[in-house]
This record gives sequence, structure tokens and C-alpha cells, in this order.
Amino acid sequence: MPAWGNFGLDKGLKAAAAVTKFRAVKGTGNDGECTPVTAIGDVVIGVAQYSVSAGELAKKKDASIRMNGISEMECSGTIQQGALVAITATGVAIAPSTGARIIGVAMADGATGNRIPVFLGLPGILSP
Repeated sequence: MPAWGNFGLDKGLKAAAAVTKFRAVKGTGNDGECTPVTAIGDVVIGVAQYSVSAGELAKKKDASIRMNGISEMECSGTIQQGALVAITATGVAIAPSTGARIIGVAMADGATGNRIPVFLGLPGILSP
């Protein structure tokens, strides 16, 4: 089954760095600005719905960020439907490990290289 999304809230934010679609982003501390996550425990504010390249940043392209609802996410490892979903240091969906930020629930099975729909529960909690 292909991945799918269903928006609850998408927000346009200024990207402080290049972002990759279907990967988690975090805030920068500046109002209305986001950047890719860099650690498994980062506080996630959403999932990018489109990529923003370095060249597009120079042209002031904003990032469309899903903050609520179901978002497609890149998958790393095997995740089963109904399982909790955490993030890698690059913002990809993965099964939780100690200290990882759990950001939602998988709505379909997935494996490395696939995209899966994730019901977002942000900002999420840290896995014990």
C-alpha cells in the first residue's frame, strides 16, 4: 500500500537550512523558523511536506510543515502498523530506542527506503 497523508494543520515556516521532504524538523528559537533535526531527542515541531534546497533558500522559499494530522515519512528499519514511531538524527521514522523522541504511530507497515503514513503526536515524548 502506498504512503498517504491527511492534513490537520500545515504551516509555512522560514527554513533556516535546507530541509528534505517527509523528514522531521525542529524550531530554531526564532519565531516562524525551522531547521532539520540533528539528534534523536530533538523536540520535533513537524514534518516537511516539500524539500527546500540551498538554492531555494536564497530565493526565500518557505517550508511547508505538517504539525498535526497524518504525514508521510521516510522509513529506516522495519516498522509495523500500529507501532510507535521515533526519529533518527536525520529526521527519518524509525522504531523507538532509549532516548529517542517518539512522534507518532505508524498507520502502515514500512521498511528502509519506503515511506509510511505516521499519525503525528507532537511534540512527542522521549523513549525510556
